Amino acid sequence: MENIMDKNIKLKIIEEIEKSKKEQIEFLQKLVQTSSVNPNMSDPTKSSPYDPIELEVAELIFNKLKEIGLSPKYEGISSSRPNVVCEFGKKEKEKKTLIFNGHMDTVPPVREWDFGPFFGAIQNGKLYGSGVLDMKSALCCYIFMAKTLLKFEKELNGKICLQFVIDEEPMAASHFGTRYLLEKGYVGDAAIIGEPGTYKITIGNRGGHRFKIEVFGESVHTGSREWEQKKEGLNAVLEMDKVINALQNLKFPAKEYPVFPGRKNVLTFPTIINGGKAINIVPDSCIAFGDTRILPGITKEFMEKEIRKRIDKLGVKYKLTPIVYVPAVFIKPTESIVEILKNNTKQILKREPITEGSGPWSDMWMFIDKGIPAINFGCDGKGMHSKNEYVEIQSVIDATKIYALTALDFLK
Repeated sequence: MENIMDKNIKLKIIEEIEKSKKEQIEFLQKLVQTSSVNPNMSDPTKSSPYDPIELEVAELIFNKLKEIGLSPKYEGISSSRPNVVCEFGKKEKEKKTLIFNGHMDTVPPVREWDFGPFFGAIQNGKLYGSGVLDMKSALCCYIFMAKTLLKFEKELNGKICLQFVIDEEPMAASHFGTRYLLEKGYVGDAAIIGEPGTYKITIGNRGGHRFKIEVFGESVHTGSREWEQKKEGLNAVLEMDKVINALQNLKFPAKEYPVFPGRKNVLTFPTIINGGKAINIVPDSCIAFGDTRILPGITKEFMEKEIRKRIDKLGVKYKLTPIVYVPAVFIKPTESIVEILKNNTKQILKREPITEGSGPWSDMWMFIDKGIPAINFGCDGKGMHSKNEYVEIQSVIDATKIYALTALDFLK
């Protein structure tokens, strides 16, 4: 049970966050108005640590953290594309550390917006903008949580580590963002990743296996006698059609997991396909990409074995190239970070969030894979990766309060 002093401190924290509401929403508008669109969505292998994709947002966040009295650092492979890290509180080794992690990059805006995607329009209690829900609103919450908790730093019996990372959107498996920071030693006792939504505390995610298949044919002029008489040429696109049909309805071991209620293993192939060089040339190559969403127990070795087994029967000349493998992960719903966040959500929102795993994965898996309990929990809104993406303004303020109270409780 909380004592009177704890309750009073929490009330003061809530009051301080309310005082900064106008400043917080104005800063969120600046984040939206500063583009950090990741152009590598269709081919994550093209991602480079030297492209300044998130640089302007990183500088905006860095300067704001300095303005509120913190000492942020740039951490990255290059100065063109840095992550931003900021630590405060008691930094002794025996003290606990709570990480708040979120990505600065966004997906490219789709067409048909009613508002400019980088305008930061406010209407009917909603702030619109590309990436505002996923997840610049959470980044903004971290900053203003920190601004408030600095005034109560003596109450923190541990350290808070803020991580604003790059290159999450293409496949949440980048070596330049969260993974880079973990390898540099920025670890903790628990992590909160501000992926959208307060109705659920996400305690795990399905994993994934992405791959590329190139099928080979033989090119020949479509007007030649050799092609006409079927003496030369092999249409690689038609060969790929055989592969596509062979990979439909791939069978997985049947097993259900309570943390992923109703979710299944799903192979989607193809998601991208490209073949041919000219209208009058028989294609000698066709490339297609595939995406698999997997539950615990499905390994990279299983996926590659099953894919090859089906294609090898076809007599097709092909090359299989793995792109990324992410394991399915989850933590216990009884982990202290889950219980503490749930209690503070009930206090602020007067309702209890559910706890379960998610279908898509995020950078959360990297923490869990290293033994750090991690969850997803962020702001409410709609339109993520779609037109008219928005965040509910009140949810931004509420999430800031929940984060602050959770940090206070976790670091007792």
